[in-house]
Amino acid sequence: MSEALIAAIAGEQAAAYAYGLAAPYLSGSDNDLVRGGLVAHQQRVTALREQLASTPQPPAPLGFEAPPVNDESQARQLLAQVELRLCATYADLAAQSTGIARRAAVLTGRECAVRSISWGGAPEAFPGR
Repeated sequence: MSEALIAAIAGEQAAAYAYGLAAPYLSGSDNDLVRGGLVAHQQRVTALREQLASTPQPPAPLGFEAPPVNDESQARQLLAQVELRLCATYADLAAQSTGIARRAAVLTGRECAVRSISWGGAPEAFPGR
């Protein structure tokens, strides 16, 4: 399960980075969505790292590859894509988990799917797959 946790940590860190890239191009009610998404992803990094407390922690990456963001449309597209990718990451984590950890992965994947749609992503029956 630690490989899936490490992938989830990396995905959450990438999402937080993407929110930072997109934030300057979004305004109005989108600011609340940006802040909420950023905080959620930052808190999840912390929570997931706590689950790996007994194993060596992966280092935080120095940066991420991201498409250029020069306007509101590109910002929304980036956030929709990063949230959809996280759906797949959490589906993998759920598949490798049991009990409460599995439920948490499923619920987090669902949150990412909802956020993807809020940024303009298309609804999918099985997000991330």
